[in-house]
Amino acid sequence: MTVRSKWSALLAVVLAVVLGSIAVVVVRNSSDDPATPAGSGVTRTRLGQTNPANAPGQALHLEQVTIAPGAKLPEHFHQGTQVARVVSGVLTYNVVSGTVTVTRADGRAEQASGPSEVRVGPGETVTENAGLVHFGANDGTRPVVVELAALLEQGAPLATTAGGGATGTSIHLTADLESQSRSLFTAGADGSVIYGWNRLAATATLDGQPVAVDLLAGVNYAAGSGPFAGFITFSFTDGSTLGVAMNGATHASPDTANASFAATLGVVGGTGRYVAAKGNGAFVGSRTAALGTTVAATFDLKVDGIR
Repeated sequence: MTVRSKWSALLAVVLAVVLGSIAVVVVRNSSDDPATPAGSGVTRTRLGQTNPANAPGQALHLEQVTIAPGAKLPEHFHQGTQVARVVSGVLTYNVVSGTVTVTRADGRAEQASGPSEVRVGPGETVTENAGLVHFGANDGTRPVVVELAALLEQGAPLATTAGGGATGTSIHLTADLESQSRSLFTAGADGSVIYGWNRLAATATLDGQPVAVDLLAGVNYAAGSGPFAGFITFSFTDGSTLGVAMNGATHASPDTANASFAATLGVVGGTGRYVAAKGNGAFVGSRTAALGTTVAATFDLKVDGIR
């Protein structure tokens, strides 16, 4: 089976699931989400949507996206996993942070980590995880048409804006996170699988004032790479706190000595000035020694509702 026929078969399965779960599929052009504002030159055609019984709390979307020549999407991420295939045109795909997997028309898979730019042509796909901040653009003279299937958290927008496309007060923090405690376990014949949790802490500075950073992450690594998720609490000198959920991935060097981290962030809530806070952002970091050592971290958030 060719790569093209495999993709067609996958779309057929997804469409069958969607059509089997709803009586009518309404196809409409949609520009009502923040990532595709009216007049942006980006059109979404919704082909179907359902809440799969075998994926509680998740919603499955099937869509076609058309990007006009010269148009681009704002920086964004997805609260779940999305697989997108270019039908026609050439997509200029920009990785802001995180890592995307690109499957070429001949079946070769390659990865691109941010910041970077990659061209994706007809018959080629990108696989996006929740820790990837990115945007697509059409630098050509013909429309770019993309078919996509996305499994997202129920109630989540099709895309969550980030970076320059997001609104709110900017919070930029850098810190050297030190491990305070951890409970890590190994598995596999060679012990290359590591799972468990790690708590890290540091003190950052915002507007000349110290901010305590407390990060709790669960990890599931194979050869040093893999997903992580958890929570971060920022504590300010006036007693206010801001809680943030994170979802991301770690990519380690072949010897696992060095690693880079990228995650998307979503505000959970807060106290004091942040009691009504909402927003999102991104976390990137790196370490140059073994798991559990210092992580050089950067947090960028856009937060609304600060009192």
